[in-house]
Amino acid sequence: MRVEELASTHSVSVDTVRYYQKLGVLHPPARIGRVALYDESHERRLREVRRLSDEGFTLAQIQRLGDSAGDPLLEALQVPADTTLSSDELAERSGLDSELVRLAIDAGLIRPVRELADGPRYSSGALSMLRAAVGLLDADMPVDDLVGLALRHASNMEAVADDAIDLFAQRFGDRPDDERAELATRLIPLVTDLVAQHFRDTLVERATERVLAD
Repeated sequence: MRVEELASTHSVSVDTVRYYQKLGVLHPPARIGRVALYDESHERRLREVRRLSDEGFTLAQIQRLGDSAGDPLLEALQVPADTTLSSDELAERSGLDSELVRLAIDAGLIRPVRELADGPRYSSGALSMLRAAVGLLDADMPVDDLVGLALRHASNMEAVADDAIDLFAQRFGDRPDDERAELATRLIPLVTDLVAQHFRDTLVERATERVLAD
């Protein structure tokens, strides 16, 4: 079948099909002269891409997954598809200027959880972070200094996260896939609460020490 038929059958645009090919998510068609012909393997792949995308995988992840696409642990780590937002929606709902949202994205302070043909999508957690940033800016905190602190925090947290993942792998690496997926789903919110509360307590403690010292 031609690309127009493939796109129509699966309710996507021709541009989307070509975008998938450009990313390497969809394999190239056979060619007879200048005519590109698609077959059942392309239909199966499009269905698989749609399923994984709906489950929250980015296109970059889908391209790398290969035979690991059905791993329960990978699926447990994905953000639900119906909770994602575009950058425009982040700006609108947070009340931040779109340029400040773009700055946060470019700096890597908020990262997309899905990559679609019409652009990246972000988690509801990114919206919470931006709303918190609005409160800080409303208190006349300087943008550049806040970004610098946030980047330092992100860099340190990546190293801590890597160590936490290693610990999880050492402790649970020999468990069945379904059990590891259940553990990840249960433990990640606990770790999030632990880290957030620890940072808050440390911040208050250090601020108190400063006040007493002054």
